[in-house]
Amino acid sequence: MSIKNIFSAILFICFFQTLQAANVTITTSKDTVCTGADVKFKGSGVGTIIKYQWAVDSTIGVTISPNDSSQNVTVNFAKPGTYTVTLYVTLNTLAKDSSKKIITVIQSATALFATSVMTTGVPQSVSFTNASTNAPNGFVWNFGDNGTSIQTNPTHSFATAAAYTVTLIAYGNHGCNDTTSSPLIISDTAGLTMPNVFTPNGDGVNDVFAPNAHGLKTLDCTIYDRWGAKVIDMDINLEYWDGYTTSGMACTAGTYFYTVKATDVNGKSYNLKGFIQLIR
Repeated sequence: MSIKNIFSAILFICFFQTLQAANVTITTSKDTVCTGADVKFKGSGVGTIIKYQWAVDSTIGVTISPNDSSQNVTVNFAKPGTYTVTLYVTLNTLAKDSSKKIITVIQSATALFATSVMTTGVPQSVSFTNASTNAPNGFVWNFGDNGTSIQTNPTHSFATAAAYTVTLIAYGNHGCNDTTSSPLIISDTAGLTMPNVFTPNGDGVNDVFAPNAHGLKTLDCTIYDRWGAKVIDMDINLEYWDGYTTSGMACTAGTYFYTVKATDVNGKSYNLKGFIQLIR
């Protein structure tokens, strides 16, 4: 075979492989999602595909599972923005093709609140301080006793001594909402409630984390960081945490966890667990 014929055959093979490109298709569960949401991507194409490769134009806050070489993947976007997701495929003929999908990620709301007991006994008045963010479309409170409110920072009166669960829904843009709940114990002569957010920034407002307690005989509260390391112990004599370690180091902003054991003057025992959001 002449060199000319060999060259023509090579050109034909390359042209044939180009014709056999996979015509890749990406199918997604959603094109517009909230931060923190999982988006499912399904890859398909014409021809025998021997390799899949997924890529996102930004890798910051983006996770792909089970891995970026699976035919079908789930992608989680932690940050808002517009992302281009690309699927590259290789055929058994070694021809290659790709397809792109644009995903818009909207910032989700974050629901947070703190409580402060205003009166003792029952009925007991409790004020709620809203520390939510990215919630331009308002709030709905459920106080656990059939009472509700749409105020930003409501005050609610509890008529009966009992354990309640207070829930706050923060409404973000495009349905990107968030919900948080916190236990609240109302007692006729003694009581204990635990706030779940504080801002130790020195402005004199909500600078310490302290149990809202009255009528207690004993109190043991331990604060842990997100890795389970103890930060500080609190007791009946030290009833607040200022956001610093026992060595005087400022703790970083984030989520911390507490365990509480206490008894009140009526002999009632409390055994609570929950989280605290430290915001600087």
